[in-house]
Amino acid sequence: MIRMGRKAISLFIILSMCSIAFSGCTETFASNQPPEIAMKISPSGSIKAEEIITFDASATIDRDGDILVFMWDFDDSNGIQREESGSEVTWEYAVEGTYIVTLTVEDGQFSQTMTKEINVIPKDSIRPESDAGSRMGVEDCDGEETSESSREFYLYFICEENEISDREVDATIDVLLDGSASVHEDPNHYLSKYEWDLDVNHDNDGDGDPTNDVDATGETYTWKDRGPGKWEVQLTVTDDQGLTDKDEVTVYINYVGEWTDFTLPRRNGSNDDNWKEFEFVTVYEDSPSVNRLKRAEFQLTYAKKDPDGSGFGQLASDQKIDIYVYNKTKEWDINTSETSDEQRIGHSNFDCDEEEDFCVYTQVSGSYHVQKYYPGPWTVNVWNDKSNQADVKEFRILLTFK
Repeated sequence: MIRMGRKAISLFIILSMCSIAFSGCTETFASNQPPEIAMKISPSGSIKAEEIITFDASATIDRDGDILVFMWDFDDSNGIQREESGSEVTWEYAVEGTYIVTLTVEDGQFSQTMTKEINVIPKDSIRPESDAGSRMGVEDCDGEETSESSREFYLYFICEENEISDREVDATIDVLLDGSASVHEDPNHYLSKYEWDLDVNHDNDGDGDPTNDVDATGETYTWKDRGPGKWEVQLTVTDDQGLTDKDEVTVYINYVGEWTDFTLPRRNGSNDDNWKEFEFVTVYEDSPSVNRLKRAEFQLTYAKKDPDGSGFGQLASDQKIDIYVYNKTKEWDINTSETSDEQRIGHSNFDCDEEEDFCVYTQVSGSYHVQKYYPGPWTVNVWNDKSNQADVKEFRILLTFK
């Protein structure tokens, strides 16, 4: 029989507790992840001597939520390791040359490093001027010229006259991006590159900086098959010495779809086919927080009386057709069922023959209301509320981003 003294037992308990504690620490260390560094330098490309440079690492992430320490070395040849600290700092170089910038990020356990090469050229060098172009003052789907603006943008309209068999809004248009107005005022240098970032809110290359993606190149670029939406686009031009300049512009694509002369079956207890459903998407889904729909409008025109019989003149049956708007994701809806006959007279931009027709209008607009329905897809039902067959003269969907 083996006997252990009190001292031996005490020592065994202490060692066991330490082992358990150390095991927990080991598990914690093993589950911790190192920081993921993202560094943005502005201006990009070559830098002029004595030009202030912004180094931004604020997009660096630590998936464990650890507190991060940032240490910057702007020229590792001098051995200084803590020239600046913080996630965003500024620096300038007085002398031309090539410098190595080193960023070290620590989370208390891991230390990650990223380096960037900086090319500094003479301070009297002239930067090029980027111009991403615009398309303003164009005609809308009703032939009305849109107004100009103090801020430049691209504006396109998709205008469709659809068959009633095609009730899904899926039309696209080609957008021509034109950077040909970009210039270089120094006759000794020229523009060597045109690079387009087609959505500055979406990080396509995964480097933590959504504004430096190169999605397309060329002085002009045809951006094909774009649906209704809003995009913030950036053009970066680079000259033969590596100096860059950027210009950001917004692309808006509005939509107007029109369906005419279609029939809705009558409503009765056994028939649920007294409506037509239309489908559309309200936002550009790659960047939903930015590219939100400004306004969705719905215009419905139909005769006050049934023109196909059920009596003649004043004896003809009354018609009542309504608009129901649904968002399947949030299950919100608006409808015009409570709109009185006296209110069915159109809208300021929606003409109505009040003698013959009822004109029903509804809309979803403003960030608060759009957020109720956000994100798409949406559906719209045009609903016959009477027991007689109903004829629709015109139904329109208008999606406005600008």
